[in-house]
Amino acid sequence: MLELKNVGYCIDDKRVIDAISLSVARGEAIAVTGPSGSGKSTLLRMIGDLISPTEGEIYFKGKRYDAYKPEALRLQVSYLSQSIELFGETIADNLAFPSIVRKDTFNQEQAKTLMAKVGLHQYHLSDSIHRMSGGEKQRVTIARQLMYRPDVLLLDEATSALDDENSVRIEKIIFDIVKKGTAVLWITHNDAQSHRYFDRRIVIKNGRLVEECDKS
Repeated sequence: MLELKNVGYCIDDKRVIDAISLSVARGEAIAVTGPSGSGKSTLLRMIGDLISPTEGEIYFKGKRYDAYKPEALRLQVSYLSQSIELFGETIADNLAFPSIVRKDTFNQEQAKTLMAKVGLHQYHLSDSIHRMSGGEKQRVTIARQLMYRPDVLLLDEATSALDDENSVRIEKIIFDIVKKGTAVLWITHNDAQSHRYFDRRIVIKNGRLVEECDKS
């Protein structure tokens, strides 16, 4: 479903990503690991079409990225950044945003169900986001990302602000949608997490894919 062919990224004469080739199948989960500053986030930002490769090509469903309108591609290949980015005043402001982008009706029942799944059942959609803890805000961003199920979900340290109990809770939600066909690439520095559930584990060092291990 997703294929990278000799993808590279250079900025200011610095090579951040160097000739990475990778194929991702429908419903496949890949843990992306490696040292800080090795290019993992840049790689996911390229796959998420937030920046363009300076070398190589990325294909989605057999077509090059430039064959798609960026807005349409980003609805199918969804990127959740490492930083916690909420907007507006309320939880509803955030969970309604994906439906606004799609010019669709906001499904409040689904939003409430997702809030319960991420462990925030005590909150109402009308509640302010400004008094929430960092971990709670991170879970709102995850719920927002899952209001629509993408074909590819890119997660950059999606549980970094969460304790072990809530990390496992989020993992279960994510891998439930993997079973339904969503492909996931998940950057994690948690070694135990990188060995749970995933079909593959890849290691990025100095911008290169240096290791690739199947779950077996």
